[in-house]
Amino acid sequence: MFFRSILIALGLLGLSTAAAQELPQRVLETAATLIPGTPPDEVKATPLPGLYQVTFGPQVVYLFADGRYLLHGDLIDLDTAVNLTEEVRQTGRRSAIEDLDEVGMVVFSPTEPKSTITVFTDTECGYCVRLHKEVDQLLAGGVKVRYLGYPRAGMKSSAFDTLVSVWCADNPQQAMTDAKSGRAIESRICDTDIARHMEAAKLVGVRGTPTIVLQNGKTIPGYVPAGELIGLANTAAAAIN
Repeated sequence: MFFRSILIALGLLGLSTAAAQELPQRVLETAATLIPGTPPDEVKATPLPGLYQVTFGPQVVYLFADGRYLLHGDLIDLDTAVNLTEEVRQTGRRSAIEDLDEVGMVVFSPTEPKSTITVFTDTECGYCVRLHKEVDQLLAGGVKVRYLGYPRAGMKSSAFDTLVSVWCADNPQQAMTDAKSGRAIESRICDTDIARHMEAAKLVGVRGTPTIVLQNGKTIPGYVPAGELIGLANTAAAAIN
């Protein structure tokens, strides 16, 4: 099943009685059973007659009025060239990221940030290293960089141990730089939010590192040169302000 087992609420739980009466009962019944024990965040009609949108965080599917057939894919308005499904996904991703405490991240921030990117990272990832080498350029462009821990080999791996050591260091920013430069860092253990970061990664749909999440909820899977990323980040931030 393509649904994620760990989901977050978007503040949309529950439908008003009036709204519920406008939706086919079969659609509501089917939507309630798609993930056992987890109600959908929202069920609503789409611009296409007879097709209904069901959302679970960033996950979006569609049900037909008879409640029998489910469609998993993108709904695109050809007149406006707008991907309606991606807009909903972005809202869900933003909520997943906003649910995390910045205190539990490793943050590199300019004096006056223009935008923020949140990056799922692994110190053993070559493209993560390449991106980190350009952090100073990102800061100069007004981009705050917030790292979330995402050990690709899982929580029982040397990559996880290294990330924990980075997070637990007296200077996590320097430890991150050292680890990504191939320098040994002191092994440490403490409580971190990395497990929560990995849960958020499932919601966001992370498949590898680095995965960059812009402020508008758009994801960039992989490395992007700093010169290009600055423009993308600042444009995304301006769009929601």
